[in-house]
Amino acid sequence: MEYKDLPEEIRGLMDHHGHLCFGVLLGYRACKYATDIIGISENMKVITEKGGCGNDAVSYLLNCTIENGRLVVREGKGQSWSFFNYDEDEGISLKINPVIMSQLPKDKEQAERYIMELPGNLLFMAQPFFEA
Repeated sequence: MEYKDLPEEIRGLMDHHGHLCFGVLLGYRACKYATDIIGISENMKVITEKGGCGNDAVSYLLNCTIENGRLVVREGKGQSWSFFNYDEDEGISLKINPVIMSQLPKDKEQAERYIMELPGNLLFMAQPFFEA
């Protein structure tokens, strides 16, 4: 995707991360979809399965970092994010839909556009998440 074609928020995230990649875009989409559902606050926690580029989206967009204790990275086989908004007492877990990922276009730019344009409810499988 052309830098100029990206929303300002993604350009800032890209500058923060150092480049544009699938991991950053997936992390961006996960943060946006989750906060559309459970809201956003200064009192959030995110637990991710697998470290990686998507975690930069979490730290940049939600200010949840390992250093401030609001980002927890667990090792696992898949890529997922569990968001919990303590102010609303609501949480949601998101996993990347494997069917959708198997249908990604081969061309990198087309695949990036596909990820950005696909509705969140198709890109992710969601279920409620309860923080203990």
